[in-house]
Amino acid sequence: MYRIDSMYEAMVDALLSARKENRSERWMPAVAIWLGRQQMWNAQDFWLGTAIMLIKGLPDEERLAIEAQLSKAEDALMETVTDWPEIPQSVASVVATWTPTPEAVDLFAYLAAKRYQLETGGITLQGMRIETDRQSQSMITGAFAYAKEDPDLTVEFKTKDGFVSLTSAQLTAIGAAVAQHVQASFAKEKEVYDAIKAGTITTTAEIDAAMVLSQGV
Repeated sequence: MYRIDSMYEAMVDALLSARKENRSERWMPAVAIWLGRQQMWNAQDFWLGTAIMLIKGLPDEERLAIEAQLSKAEDALMETVTDWPEIPQSVASVVATWTPTPEAVDLFAYLAAKRYQLETGGITLQGMRIETDRQSQSMITGAFAYAKEDPDLTVEFKTKDGFVSLTSAQLTAIGAAVAQHVQASFAKEKEVYDAIKAGTITTTAEIDAAMVLSQGV
């Protein structure tokens, strides 16, 4: 961000933004001429050259009004300046500090975090909300193995909404559903991982959109 106690930087920001949009309004050459006369950032030729190109893009009445106020040296530029001047390094280096380049995002690390969030986000099965965080996965795996050993088993199982009594068959279904959900999360991560490597996914927003499981998983 530029310094708010410097009117120069705000003026330059507005001027360069308008120029980028190919707009030419009467305030723009006035600002450019002023910056040139102040030799702002040792770029007088750039500011005056920019001003001349802007003046040429104004309606005749506004163009003539500004031309009448030019010095002899500035007026001579109306004949010699025929194209937009390149932004000099002295200006570009200052402008670059206003919008720092964001740090590169490690897409693979972001993807792994997204998969973990998906994996441990829980599932809904037969109207029950089942937690799938790592501790819950471990406990459900144990209950799943226990249920397979005793088909007549009935247990009190704690869901996010409270306790429910479950049969061995229901526990087995929960264990299978959680295992399927976890595997689907990793399978989705691999799918997106391959897309990142192939260059078809390049942003975190695209990862967010891709890391969605189908209903029932």
